[in-house]
Amino acid sequence: MAEQVPLTLTVVSDIHYYSKKTGTSGKAYEAANAKSQKLLADCPEVLEAAFRQIAKDDRSDIVLVSGDTTNNGETESHRECIALLNTLKAAGKRVYVITATHDYQNSGETDGYVGDEKVKVPALHREELWELYRPFGPDEAIAVHRESMSYIVQLAEGYRLFALNDDSNGAGKSGFSEECFAWIAEQARKAREEGQFIIAMTHHPMLSPSPFYSIIGAGDMMGDHEKRVQQCADLGIQFMLTGHSHIQDVSYAFSEAGNIFYDLSTPALCGYPGTIRLLTLDPAAGEVRLSSEPITESVALDFGGRTLQEHFETQFIGMIRDVILAAGSDIDRFADMATAFSVKKKLSYRIGWLIKGPAKFLANLKIGTVGNWTRAETGLSKADYASIKEEKALDFIISLVLGLYGGDAPYTPDTPYYKITCGMLNIIDSILRAFHINLGKLVKGANSVRSLVEPLLYNAGVCDEKAVLPIYPVADAGDPEAAARREAAKKARPLPLPEQYPDTVRPSRKGVPAVLLAVLCLVLLFPFLIVLLPVGFLINQVRFAKKAKE
Repeated sequence: MAEQVPLTLTVVSDIHYYSKKTGTSGKAYEAANAKSQKLLADCPEVLEAAFRQIAKDDRSDIVLVSGDTTNNGETESHRECIALLNTLKAAGKRVYVITATHDYQNSGETDGYVGDEKVKVPALHREELWELYRPFGPDEAIAVHRESMSYIVQLAEGYRLFALNDDSNGAGKSGFSEECFAWIAEQARKAREEGQFIIAMTHHPMLSPSPFYSIIGAGDMMGDHEKRVQQCADLGIQFMLTGHSHIQDVSYAFSEAGNIFYDLSTPALCGYPGTIRLLTLDPAAGEVRLSSEPITESVALDFGGRTLQEHFETQFIGMIRDVILAAGSDIDRFADMATAFSVKKKLSYRIGWLIKGPAKFLANLKIGTVGNWTRAETGLSKADYASIKEEKALDFIISLVLGLYGGDAPYTPDTPYYKITCGMLNIIDSILRAFHINLGKLVKGANSVRSLVEPLLYNAGVCDEKAVLPIYPVADAGDPEAAARREAAKKARPLPLPEQYPDTVRPSRKGVPAVLLAVLCLVLLFPFLIVLLPVGFLINQVRFAKKAKE
């Protein structure tokens, strides 16, 4: 058995380096930057500060980068990013990198900006990445799967890194081909036989950071993630570092055999929340310790008196607000901006005309109005939410999106925000039940609208920012003794959970009355709807049919 003293790793992801030579001004650039969570123009200075901070940190001499080193594969961005990575090596850090889908363009070119015009600039092809990034991992590899550009290195005595590139599973999706996964499985079996603790990184999420993300970001999950989660858990690849979603998250699942799998998602480094992860592996203590830290090094930019974190938040809040406002006024702008939240353009064009009215309504809705609607479900008096009644529901929704990305869901079940929101969700669920609609058949992992949205309010699972995650023995099929040891470990070291609350919101009885009212309104308005809906659909088809098919 290999000796395993605690080992601390620095983890960053989605650095999305963007060279200023690609263009940082003009109408075309402003249009592109408006839909970005990332701070493109500020990217070099922000990343320089982050890397200085990492270089000075003596808690870890190993840095992992889990994909998307550049914004869109620009040749110049890669050149400058490599130079920045080399500053870490010069500071004595060992740097291990995998590339991902934003790091190359099959066409050999991508978008740049000159004045007010969008222009084409050189970009790298996928095959060029291997040689370029060989000094950052592959040159130290003890095993390589060249086709997928995956590799394995010995980090320290008793610790083995699986750097797994999931650009393609060979079937047009992200993931691992069967041939590649056979190689992964063989390497995992070998590592376990040699007493190695496996830490792995790939790019695309393997577990959804939120039930809500399963809807908006389903296409951004690893293509065959459900199967691979099961396989990785049973192979002993139980800690997977991911990125891509730009969300700070800790998720876990158990395989059918009872083995655990953790997906530890790290957010983009040059955008909200812009954090650096520290991961301490301690098999002897039976745990992995995770923490997140903001960039605290000074940035050579003027943010108008704001801190870097405030600057990140301002950019992100502005983008979210613009998306919702655009939904109510400009479908072209909405379709363009919604891609930042993993919503496909064609879907936006197909449904945009339907959400235009609700988006306008939402922009003006106040929390106090919703509080009045839900008093029967919440038991709150007007005095209980008097201090927040004038707040815009839109601002509250923005705070939920910030919480999703930052890994902070602060609205505990004893707050008016939580009660009013869940009261409204209970009303919606009551209406769906009256129509005999089973949401679980439509949305995987959610049996109600409340179960879909509630995790955005309050995280009842493992803390996403800082956690101590127990390590459990892997039990092979047909080994009852190993299974018994694993179950004993689960009881001895249960998963950490935040404070649990009883349900503070009553079920709603408004479903049937609401349906009856809706039917009455439908009957009264039917002559108008029979004209307006087809006309609206036809107008939408005429205006956006071509774009919806793109």
